[in-house]
Amino acid sequence: MKKKHFDALLKSVGEATAHARGERVAGLRVHVRSVDRSEVATVRLKVGLTQAQFAEVLGASVGTVRKWEIGERSPSGAAATLIRVLGYDPTIVRKALGFSPSPAQRTPRSRIARRKEAI
Repeated sequence: MKKKHFDALLKSVGEATAHARGERVAGLRVHVRSVDRSEVATVRLKVGLTQAQFAEVLGASVGTVRKWEIGERSPSGAAATLIRVLGYDPTIVRKALGFSPSPAQRTPRSRIARRKEAI
């Protein structure tokens, strides 16, 4: 291996290691858009799915969907992307996965809003 190729490879390994540690790497742009807990519930209700049905569509457990909706965890990777696509155009996913539920009849409310209504 030529020295210039080895040096370039060594530099890239150093940059990858720095990125893995969470350090900034010159010239590297990372695009991360998290999915908010209210977005999870809103999208689920928009497509008319129960938490169990939504979990099945996303390949997650019902407990995971509940944790997303109450804000204990956030969806990432493929689940977050699929939630965004469902929110944008549910018909795309419905056609691809072959489900057609009726739209949900209510909109999600925060726990705080429910507590205020109870008072």
